[in-house]
Amino acid sequence: MAKVRTSPYRQPPTPEGLQAIEEGTLEYFDPEMYSNFNTEVLEEYLEEKTRAEGFGSTTWKWDQIMLGLVIGILFAVINQYVGLKVGMIVSGSWYVAYLAAMALRWTPGEVNLSASASTGASMVCTGFVFTYPAIYLLAYSSKYRNPDGSHLVDASLLLPDSWVLAGVALVASILGGMLGVLYFIIFRRVWLVEDPLPLPGFEANVKLMDIARETSTGSVESARHSIWLVGISTLLVGIFTFLRDFPVFNTGGVDAAGDPVRISVLAKGAHELGIEHYYEGGSTLMVPFDSGITNYTWLGFEFTPLMGAIGWFMKFRVAMLVSLGTFFTWFVITPMAYVFDYPFYYPIDGLYHAVSAYPAASLKSYSYVARPMAIGAILGGGITALLKMAPVFRTTAADVIAIFGGGGDDVARRDYVDGEGWYEWPVTHIPVMLLVTLVGITLIFATEFGFIPSFIFALVLCLTTFALGAIAVKVMGETSIEPVSGTSFIVLLMLVLLFKNLLGLPASDAALLSLVGTTVFGGAISMSGTVIGDYKAALYVGNRPMHIMKTELVGIIPGTIVSALFAGILSLALARGELVLYAPQANAFAAFAQIMLGGETPWLLLALGFGIGIFMELLTGMGTAFGLGMYLPMVVTLPMVVGGALRDLWEMKILEPAVEREGLGEKGRTLKLLNTYMIATGLIVGEALMGTVLAIYYVLPLLGGG
Repeated sequence: MAKVRTSPYRQPPTPEGLQAIEEGTLEYFDPEMYSNFNTEVLEEYLEEKTRAEGFGSTTWKWDQIMLGLVIGILFAVINQYVGLKVGMIVSGSWYVAYLAAMALRWTPGEVNLSASASTGASMVCTGFVFTYPAIYLLAYSSKYRNPDGSHLVDASLLLPDSWVLAGVALVASILGGMLGVLYFIIFRRVWLVEDPLPLPGFEANVKLMDIARETSTGSVESARHSIWLVGISTLLVGIFTFLRDFPVFNTGGVDAAGDPVRISVLAKGAHELGIEHYYEGGSTLMVPFDSGITNYTWLGFEFTPLMGAIGWFMKFRVAMLVSLGTFFTWFVITPMAYVFDYPFYYPIDGLYHAVSAYPAASLKSYSYVARPMAIGAILGGGITALLKMAPVFRTTAADVIAIFGGGGDDVARRDYVDGEGWYEWPVTHIPVMLLVTLVGITLIFATEFGFIPSFIFALVLCLTTFALGAIAVKVMGETSIEPVSGTSFIVLLMLVLLFKNLLGLPASDAALLSLVGTTVFGGAISMSGTVIGDYKAALYVGNRPMHIMKTELVGIIPGTIVSALFAGILSLALARGELVLYAPQANAFAAFAQIMLGGETPWLLLALGFGIGIFMELLTGMGTAFGLGMYLPMVVTLPMVVGGALRDLWEMKILEPAVEREGLGEKGRTLKLLNTYMIATGLIVGEALMGTVLAIYYVLPLLGGG
């Protein structure tokens, strides 16, 4: 007798659902479909239904894919700015792509394909957001100087002198991203059909496509209204960000390089009104720096629509949990550092200084005491989170072994339908892509780093993308959270140990190769885990997996090109101090590489932070988020908390009463909520786009030799 496969996630089917499935009358979007999500019975039924009917229901059209690509490319840029500012990536492209397709009266399957194209183009940027800027920090930033005043990374391969490293990372990331997506073929049937992972929140995707199915004027007009809200909010916030940040007025002074100092319109207004002590830079309402309070802490509120919008998406509870790290920094660490007059290492002169020797001492405590602890907390929380996933590792390994073991129905792969064509992307393409990636990345990296180190890196990438990618898919399916940072730290550690200890490479080469390699891995594993959302939605609308895979692969190429281009521009502006972006992950990677390869390292602070990260991960399950919060100023996270509180207040005082008063169903409630999502997305897009324009303004003269 065959062994019955057990699962902690499989739900019991309803009697009505079972009857409809047995009679073959259950259709996509029927009420019983919603009642039987993740039962395996429904997923098996829809899989067979799509195999029989899916070849004629949805066609793959370039014009529809192009819409998703354009939106995804735009968000590839936006995600880089947002990721560098606050350490997280937003999924706004998903909402915009869905609603744009709905406004055009596309079918649910076409909406799903367009959104998948936006996913492929926008999410491949992950490595360029979190890891790649660390290279520029180690090459340019004074915070990462070695004791002798030199930098760990030679800047000759970087902008503005050379595009070489960007080109290497670009081509390798395209290959790695494609390999990461293709690996998902192996897991799709096991974790979406036979043992469906819950993927918390995926129901919203399906509900949106259900709304798209109803081609009534009201639904279309509502979608168009939502798109209009995105445009208006983007325009208004873009104008505000220009007035807040863009240097327009000449102050008459010059900076250290002899260039004229310019200030923004709002900063000029604050100066004219005599309130610049309370309204710094036209952007931050704060306690003045000359107040005695700033020796202990720095209180303020930055007028940043982007953070308010992120808080709106999070809601109050999650926003508050993320901000706990910030409150810990500014209400515990910085006051204690001043009270105990903590001596910190100052890389500019290579000496130790007492915190109390400086005015507004809390800013020094934050920069040189709290931030190293935050980096340790990010590491401690991320590694602990991975260790907590040990049961997932075991079940993942068992599933992978079963897949490759063959010999039964549970692992059958039926990717081709006679007389129709490919139902699923051929699994035989995986070894081909594996070979192409291994050879291609070896040859690309060999132009700068030599053959042996390049081959070893390519081999490590292919193996870790599969092994850690399987973990990422499982964790994403269980929690809707992808452990990119934690797994990337593991890969960085492996690469540094290999290149420094095994091959004996110089520290600069080992740092460059390890960080570029981790950049490529970050994009690959992000794609491997992210696609589960598009595939799971496709199962419930009748889209063939073949179409989803094709769409994701197409999106990777333009998304990576744009990501590599803007990563160089933003990273250079970040490392030279011309953009105020906090980049918590990039700083964590830079500090980690410096610890491994040289430089003055605050071991005690890192160890304390590591312990805090472990404790908070065990206590709340959000150790990494707590560490990210520790790294951010309070003026940045407070708007996020306010945004989350406003969301809860709006739902309680406005949305729910309106639903009850107007007798709105689930569809009406969803559309009202989506309108607020569109406004929030516009707030993010407007500030991020103008911030990117500002980065280009600062960097273009450098690229032109000016």
